[in-house]
Amino acid sequence: MAATTKIKARDVMTPNPITVRPETGLSEAIRILMERRISGLPVTDPQNRLLGMITEKDMLRILYEDAGSLRQVSDLMTHELRTFQADDPLEIVADCLMANHFRRVPVLEGERLVGLISRADLMETILAVAHERLRED
Repeated sequence: MAATTKIKARDVMTPNPITVRPETGLSEAIRILMERRISGLPVTDPQNRLLGMITEKDMLRILYEDAGSLRQVSDLMTHELRTFQADDPLEIVADCLMANHFRRVPVLEGERLVGLISRADLMETILAVAHERLRED
C-alpha cells in the first residue's frame, strides 16, 4: 500500500460524527441509527472523550437478553475499542479493518473524538490507488 503511506487518518475520516451519551435510551439510539442510515454510534462524555461504541450488532442482543434490564446505551455498548490518532498513517487503519470484523474505527486527537473511519470511507482512496496502479501497468 505504498501509495497511501503519506495519507493520514484525518484525510479520510468522517469528521464530527453523530454521537450519543451512555444515558441515551436504547430506543433513541435505534431511531438515530435508522434515520441516519448508519450502523454504529460513538458513545462520548460531555468533553467528547470516547467511552465506547453502540452498533446494530450490539442492538441484536435486545432480542436475546432480558429486555427489562436493557434501558440505555451503556447497557449494550462495547467498551473495548481499537482507536487511532488523527495523524496515524492510513495504512495501519486499513490493516486493522482488514484483520478485524468491525466496520468502523474511532479517530482521536488525544482523548477527544474527532472522527470515524469506516470501510466505506476508504473506497475513494482505494479507487485512487487502483487508478494509479492501472496507469503503471
